[in-house]
Amino acid sequence: MSSETLKELINPSALMRIAPFWCWNDKLDKDELIRQLHEMSDKGWGSYFMHCRGGVVTKYLSDEWMELVNACADEAAKTGTHVWIYDEDRWPSCYAGGIVPRQSEAFRARALVLLKKGTATEDDTFLRSVEHAGVEYEICKRVSPMGELWFNGTCFVDQMNPEVVRGFLDCTHEAYKNACGEHFGGAIPGIFTDEPAYLSWWISTAVHAVPWSEYLQGFFQEFKGYDILDKVEELFFDIGDYHATRFDFYHTATELFQRSYTKQCYDWCEENNLILTGHYLFEDSTRLQAQWCGDVMAHYEFMHWPGIDRLGKELDHLVTIKQLSSAAEQLGKERALCEVFAGSGQQTDFAVRKHVGDWQAVLGINFLNQSLAAYSLRGERKHDHPVNMFYQQPWWDDERGFADYQARVSAFAAEGKRMVDILILQPLSTAWSIYSPLHKLGNFAEESTYDLPFESISNTLMAEKIDFHYGNETLMARHASVKDDCIAIGDYGYKFVIVPPTLNLRASTIALLREYAGGGNKLILVGTPRYIDGVESEVSISGAVVVESIEEAVKAAREFALDRVSVIDTLTGKNADKVYVCSRSVGASTRHFIANSDNTRPVWARIHIPQGVGTDMAVFDLYDGRLYKLDAVDGSFDVQLSPAGSLLVLCGEEARGEIAAPPSVLGSGAAFRSFDRVVPNIFIDTFNCEPCEENVLLLNDFILELDGQKVHEGPVCDAWYKHFYPAQDGTAFRATYTFQSEAEVEGCFAAIEVAENLDSITFNGVPVTPLKARGELGVIDPGKSWKDISFTKVPLPTIPRGTNELVIEGKKVNNISTPCGHSIVDDPKNHIPTEAEEVYICGRFKVKGLSEALYVISQYAEPRGKNLTYEGFPFYAGSFRYRASFSVGSEPAKEVFLKLNGVHAASARVMVNGEKCGVLRWQPFVLDISKAVKAGENQLEIEISTTLANLLGPNRCAGRKADGQIIWTEQYTEMGMFKESYDLFDFGLDSVGIIYT
Repeated sequence: MSSETLKELINPSALMRIAPFWCWNDKLDKDELIRQLHEMSDKGWGSYFMHCRGGVVTKYLSDEWMELVNACADEAAKTGTHVWIYDEDRWPSCYAGGIVPRQSEAFRARALVLLKKGTATEDDTFLRSVEHAGVEYEICKRVSPMGELWFNGTCFVDQMNPEVVRGFLDCTHEAYKNACGEHFGGAIPGIFTDEPAYLSWWISTAVHAVPWSEYLQGFFQEFKGYDILDKVEELFFDIGDYHATRFDFYHTATELFQRSYTKQCYDWCEENNLILTGHYLFEDSTRLQAQWCGDVMAHYEFMHWPGIDRLGKELDHLVTIKQLSSAAEQLGKERALCEVFAGSGQQTDFAVRKHVGDWQAVLGINFLNQSLAAYSLRGERKHDHPVNMFYQQPWWDDERGFADYQARVSAFAAEGKRMVDILILQPLSTAWSIYSPLHKLGNFAEESTYDLPFESISNTLMAEKIDFHYGNETLMARHASVKDDCIAIGDYGYKFVIVPPTLNLRASTIALLREYAGGGNKLILVGTPRYIDGVESEVSISGAVVVESIEEAVKAAREFALDRVSVIDTLTGKNADKVYVCSRSVGASTRHFIANSDNTRPVWARIHIPQGVGTDMAVFDLYDGRLYKLDAVDGSFDVQLSPAGSLLVLCGEEARGEIAAPPSVLGSGAAFRSFDRVVPNIFIDTFNCEPCEENVLLLNDFILELDGQKVHEGPVCDAWYKHFYPAQDGTAFRATYTFQSEAEVEGCFAAIEVAENLDSITFNGVPVTPLKARGELGVIDPGKSWKDISFTKVPLPTIPRGTNELVIEGKKVNNISTPCGHSIVDDPKNHIPTEAEEVYICGRFKVKGLSEALYVISQYAEPRGKNLTYEGFPFYAGSFRYRASFSVGSEPAKEVFLKLNGVHAASARVMVNGEKCGVLRWQPFVLDISKAVKAGENQLEIEISTTLANLLGPNRCAGRKADGQIIWTEQYTEMGMFKESYDLFDFGLDSVGIIYT
């Protein structure tokens, strides 16, 4: 290899690797936890957030909990990986599972609320009357009432109150320190804090509200010099000097929140050799920040590895990521975390993960916190923000190669320094000066006047390959100065500054810009601000260039950034605007990550890298960690980027040495020759096709009886929150499932969740017995369990033709209280849970669709494999093996490529003549099989794996294929989205081409 600096790219260290939310969401067994930890370690993940999650039975923060944490820390140390503390029972952080709000009424969350006269509740304290537009209102201080199910019967807490945060640290962080502090800074590297906020969602969604704390009035008086309650109506109504009042209010609330929460947590972690990471609630737009957390970029100063969340699978909210990476890079933070993929659906596969991960890496994410990896999928747990990316997935055995790829992408985004000298001011103080909760009535039109162009200019510049950082006014006030004709923040110097449409700037920002522009430096104002610190002012900056539109500002930036990477779509002759670029300098080299953000269209690109002119250039394949010489002319070369394909180019010292020419196709999804229109030498479209495990008939309709009374007939999902979960523990229940079979089938079993805890299971009136004993835990045994530790096998007698009936009976015992929520189990040892869930009939048969809503069992026959979903395997969740033979001449070709066509699978393992050739996970689905091919006849075997999507659904939910995000899948019945017919994802392989060169 050419350079020692490539070590981390070739073999990334543990903390560079994927770090999932490991959901501790059931009764936990130490041996099973250790097994799962080894599964993650073996698959290339480097650390795991031990996340108390919806459905947990083992008592949070108990002695048993801490024993399990220590056991996992011990085991992680043996594997060279790490376990992280997650600081709460679910989220948001700071209530300690209910301990903190129970300590004192003073600790409960507050808000100032605007109420019509006469509508105050017992939780409201009157502050002031105000009349507006002929309506009489009262402004009150509201205290959160106890009793919220989400907070284990308590409530949200006041995170601007430093005593609250101290209490939280005492009962959570100190408890972990006392129990497992010996692992701090080693096997336990840090703590994740989740969605802190200075406003209660539970108050603000019910009434018009702004944040409040018993500490805020005095702090405001000290910070701003007047009593905020004298002008409190201006926080709601656009009257008086409301711009100044609101600027002062949100500036002050942000400062208090930061000091009370963020700084206290940061200082505690500093003192205890731990990394503070996590993310804040609603960090996305400036309006949302004003409403919920004040200023996320300012909070990042007091996080070691700051983070965000971007749920779903859409490439949106570029601003959110750029806020994080700008602050992290300016402040010299090692890593920038993103909690990602939660809610993207069980169909989320390697291709989707690559698509999202590459795009985020370009923008600066270098620590991927995948969500979720569930200990158990029992009952409600399977519906918690799917996707579940863990051992239950059919593609799990192919995870290692992807994990290595993602780690190398993160290593690229973590090493060196981003090559950027353009600064865009973030218009946050504008949001502070105009935001009112009453603006919701107009869809926050005024706030959007500034958020939308800020987002637009950011997207446009990245599409133009013009990289930038954001300038946050709080951080600039603390850290920015004018040096050497630049605005300097940390190690970065900015020679070109854009102020997007902005109503207000802080006085400290105006002074900095005047000093900068006064030296003749490039400053572009899109329009002229009218307020300074919320006070209407004449804003003049000598030397600034004022333009009327963001298009003019982009044009000026384009003329300035002449040394940026150019990517031309050769089919259009224009900038390939879906291709994003991040350039970083590492010592005497530069690295350029080029990613196609379009996951449907390939791009034949002509790329020019100015830093490659007159020096060596190389390609580093992030898929396999190999370096290849790149033939370029004056820094230019041609390459095809597949849909969601990417390429890492090195220029300078790292590209020197004896290295081979690049192959025709790289594992990262880039090719130096096209395989799209090549006629294959051999075409294979007929296979011997067989499943690698049992087929499945999904039973997701039933009759439910409680205490002998029929309460429901229909879809299982419509009974959970209407009937089963609300029933008192100990209630007798009976669930009856029926299905049709056109064939007599032997050797089948039913997979029934915690079947071992039921009182009775009958099949066509005959008692049947689960393969696990009542209450049995321990390491998952595939002989007894199916897919998941909680899905128990129940052998069935011969399934006859006609109507079949499966009946389960038991006592309802379950701690689920809300979607993703639970009640505390006082006696976990003797908690023997039951479920009224979907049931899976498994065996060697086909499943025939008689209509879009009705499926029956039929006689097994070998499928063609073109689309298994419609060839008798609609609910199958496993792998399929395709076999065929092909012959080559007496002398095999120098290069032989295999190309898969019509692939609908998460992954495809390829073997030729018994030799493993590789795993294909994304386009172009081309693999070099030259080394395995021999003269004469060759045996080809391809094993494709699907996802859990068709098995676990929600596959009777309208629009679920198009949705970018699925949150709580059980709610679709109440939302009117349930339908009788099924929306199922394709699974199969159409054909294979063998191509000689």
